[in-house]
Amino acid sequence: MNRMEQAARNSGWVFIGRGAERLIRIVVVVVLARILGVRGFGVYSFVFAFAEVFAIFTDVGLQTVLVREIARDRDSAPRLLGSALVLKAVMAASCWAAACLIAIWIIPAGESLWSALAASLLLFVSFRVTSLRTILDAPFEAGLRMAVPIRIGVMTELASAACLIAAALARWPLPALIGVQLGVLLPGGLWLGLHFFREARPVIRFDPRHWLGLLRMAIPIGAANIFLIAYTRSDLLMLEWLSGESSVGMYSAAYKLTGSLAIVPIAITVSLLPMISRAFEEGDGEMVRKMYRGAASLAVAAGLPILIGGLIFSREIIGAVYGPKFAPAADALSVLGVATVLSFVLYVMTTTGVAVGRAGLFTVYAGALALLNIVLNAALIPSFDFLGASWATLIAEGFMLAAGLAVLRPEVGLPSGGAALRAAGAAAASAAVLAWVPAPLGANLFIALVLYATLVYKGRGLTPEGVAAVQSLFVSKFRHPRGE
Repeated sequence: MNRMEQAARNSGWVFIGRGAERLIRIVVVVVLARILGVRGFGVYSFVFAFAEVFAIFTDVGLQTVLVREIARDRDSAPRLLGSALVLKAVMAASCWAAACLIAIWIIPAGESLWSALAASLLLFVSFRVTSLRTILDAPFEAGLRMAVPIRIGVMTELASAACLIAAALARWPLPALIGVQLGVLLPGGLWLGLHFFREARPVIRFDPRHWLGLLRMAIPIGAANIFLIAYTRSDLLMLEWLSGESSVGMYSAAYKLTGSLAIVPIAITVSLLPMISRAFEEGDGEMVRKMYRGAASLAVAAGLPILIGGLIFSREIIGAVYGPKFAPAADALSVLGVATVLSFVLYVMTTTGVAVGRAGLFTVYAGALALLNIVLNAALIPSFDFLGASWATLIAEGFMLAAGLAVLRPEVGLPSGGAALRAAGAAAASAAVLAWVPAPLGANLFIALVLYATLVYKGRGLTPEGVAAVQSLFVSKFRHPRGE
């Protein structure tokens, strides 16, 4: 199997596995929203947003640095991973203590406080945000062999969801629900740890000098990640502050649907980072530009159906998923559906920037994005409530995407505008089918998606590199149907 086929197969594993995990989480979100109601669901969303703010400090960019450095020099893996494992354990424990203290300080005693304390366990066991556990993925991600972590993650999320739904149906209090949800993740983390030690054979050591070297490389990325966490969570935190828990619940209903689709750019970039890092290290600038254009065209082509679906079917989607109590969230879903396309390309752009050594620029970009989003939220939420938070996200992402593409242009060029326009034309034709063909909704969606995929593939809505990546995925699937 050549490296392109390996990368495509790796991304296929991530897309299918992480997609399954997100589908499981959507089921959990729907059940909880219906059982807890708007206010209770708002509290649930708020405490996880609070805990996730601290999650980034368990890593400060180490994960990305480890993947990049191991991809460049596989022999360095035992030493790097051994030092990083001890360092991340110290950082996770420190962040957990800080999260508990700040929660006690700023959250009133009662259900919200105990829920926040339970959610702080996210810093150790999470399979969805950066935590102590995520370092176990690093050698598999760098080697383009994510099958083992993906399998374990899906089974673990399924067990967690089953236990959480059972507890919710039994009407357990919210702090207990969160404790069950996160506690059931621990066995999966231990299981993955066994595979990690067999794969990487890390040299465990307490080496502060080596830590400083890792941190010097990681801090620019970590600072950028802190800003991005502030950006993605400022909507929820400012809504809770300016409008209350019911507004958080409405916004979360829409945001969790579009946010779950981040699996698409994650699947693309999980292979893009080690591949571009290696090509850049070898001085192959043309290959870097080709991979960047191909990944960007895939991101645009994957995001456009979400945009169309959100604009046309937002009310039907919210009604079917959450019920009539959440009907006002449909307008937010329409706006966030448009923002999703921009977000997909942002993933590709920022991953490429890190891979080509522009981590410092990435930090400035992420800080500006977070600041702009906070300013827009402060301006729009008082007048437009949770819909204002949706518009703040769309405006901020559009502005920063344009700025980031311009700044990265000297190193990697620009994505293919022609491919994006042709993909947009395919999306418009498919939308016409949805609007005019007299067929049941399910049949209509199937026809439109088949038409869209055909038009994108045949009509050059992907760059040649994007087409090659898709073809490699299917080639590797049929040549290697078993195992990793």
